[in-house]
Amino acid sequence: MRKTSTVLLSAALALSFVTARGQTKSPATTPVHAVVWAADGTFQDLGTLGGDNSYALGINNHGVVVGYSYLADNVTFHAFLWSPTKGMTDIGATLQKGQKTWGVGINDHDTAAVTGFLSDGSAVPAAFHLQHFWSHLSPGDSLASLNRSYGINDNDQVTGQLLISGFKTGFLWDVVTGSVTFVPSLGGGNSIGVAVNNLGHITGAADIGFSNYDALFWSADGGSRDIGFLNGSGFTAGGGINDNDEVVGYNLPALAGFYWSDATGMVPLQSLGGSVSAAFSINGRGAIAGESSLPDGTIHAVRWPGYTSAPEDLGTLTGSGNSYGKAINSAGTVAGYSDAP
Repeated sequence: MRKTSTVLLSAALALSFVTARGQTKSPATTPVHAVVWAADGTFQDLGTLGGDNSYALGINNHGVVVGYSYLADNVTFHAFLWSPTKGMTDIGATLQKGQKTWGVGINDHDTAAVTGFLSDGSAVPAAFHLQHFWSHLSPGDSLASLNRSYGINDNDQVTGQLLISGFKTGFLWDVVTGSVTFVPSLGGGNSIGVAVNNLGHITGAADIGFSNYDALFWSADGGSRDIGFLNGSGFTAGGGINDNDEVVGYNLPALAGFYWSDATGMVPLQSLGGSVSAAFSINGRGAIAGESSLPDGTIHAVRWPGYTSAPEDLGTLTGSGNSYGKAINSAGTVAGYSDAP
């Protein structure tokens, strides 16, 4: 039976995005560091930009990672790119009029989708686009009213959400041509694009009315499609999509991960024995990155080899505590973050 959510869209999207991407968390009592977990079971602490905490949110097929880190003041945070050869590079430092930035996705050209808060303290972020991780960060030339960018594909197409006439609306922004296509809702007034594949197809969420939000699949020729919800959910969202149009995601408030395709419909993912799971990225081979709880309630980053598989526990930097998986590349390497020593 469908559970009706009483959560307002702004709160639901904020909660889902924090859960999904780890955005703009205040420094925790326990330090948190960005991590990559290789397919062979090894992992690496990516460090920080001088503060206590850093968060990896995306990884491309070359192993370049995007995310954000607090600076030494533990107040300001900047987007970073990390590579095995260059280490962690601050790509938010050169943003004019920018104070706080975070990188949300990266493509195979090492182009990152980055969102930043303006230095005047404006509560509405602006979206920015980075051509190369060794170049400077510059505002996008189009869509000045853009609120947030969430995902990017290899064609330099960005998806996210913007505010139009009081409604939050998903979009596909082609950075090369400057064109913008809006993602319609599913009967309500609001939508959000979270991830975009190389076909220009988007997954995310949209409201269907009555304060319920279902996972969304959008394409230019097919429009917005409701791909369903998990039982008991008032908010189900797609968090990742591959070029086979396979979608993974999560629901609220129970927080359970799912896999979806045309052939299977929505399938719940297995957990590590606890009640919580969430999926945020899927590669072309069908391997999935996310997180799951153990029976004691601890959250660990996981990798599902396939949607019918039990999750692989990726562990933590400390051997205890929590960790979170946010992105996976073609080699099966997972990027995320973990409680740190």
